[in-house]
Amino acid sequence: MNPKFHKHFRIYYKSGHPAYIVGETKDSFYFHRVTSSPKSGHHSNWKIYPNPDKRRKTPMFIVHQESKDLKIYFSMKLPFNKRIDFINKK
Repeated sequence: MNPKFHKHFRIYYKSGHPAYIVGETKDSFYFHRVTSSPKSGHHSNWKIYPNPDKRRKTPMFIVHQESKDLKIYFSMKLPFNKRIDFINKK
């Protein structure tokens, strides 16, 4: 992992929604999906309030499950990047 890496948001092209990037390898990112729903299935999501995306008035929720995908499926960093320290990549 890159020692200068900082957690940030990017658009995940497969879903069209933001993703919270928590780690990276040479060719992929580890990320949590972002949603506007308080639940994903029967699992509760982490609530981020106020929403770092100032264009939206609803709170942001981050899904607990961590995913991994290739970097080509992500946009450049989004301008509303905010560190959310309670999500730790292990």
